Amino acid sequence: MLEHYEKSGLVRAEIAYNHKPRPLCWTNKKLTNAIDAHLAERLKRGHGVSIRKVAYRGLDPASPLFVSGRTGDGLKLSAKQRDGKTYYSATQLSRLFTRLFEQAGVEGASAQSGRRTLAVKLKRRGIDLRHISEILGIESLEAVKKLCAGDPARLGDIVRRIL
Repeated sequence: MLEHYEKSGLVRAEIAYNHKPRPLCWTNKKLTNAIDAHLAERLKRGHGVSIRKVAYRGLDPASPLFVSGRTGDGLKLSAKQRDGKTYYSATQLSRLFTRLFEQAGVEGASAQSGRRTLAVKLKRRGIDLRHISEILGIESLEAVKKLCAGDPARLGDIVRRIL
């Protein structure tokens, strides 16, 4: 399934929390515009530029999608240990996502709230939990259920029916 997502982006297994690759799904038009602006700024600053004709927007396909605006270096990941397992913390990337969401006019959003929004939208469209789990890279179906449980639109419909 993941081979279909290579053009839109992929969280690589070696940096994923659960060591499983998953697609990057950008669904908000304002957010994709902010990402476009980020890529244009990279090109302007010469961060990850390539002269290869197959380069996407003139950027080296082997370079990280998100880089430091100052140095052009890939954003740092910190290896952490929990319960004997290694996971990665991406504080710089989380800050960048928050800034991109703010530029897109989505206040108070985070990478996790973006995942929740995608999960809820997929569930509303009738996508089963197993597929939502695969798309989000979440092993536990119980965790996916919890992620989808707080659907504000559904809760609003319930309240409107009562009132």
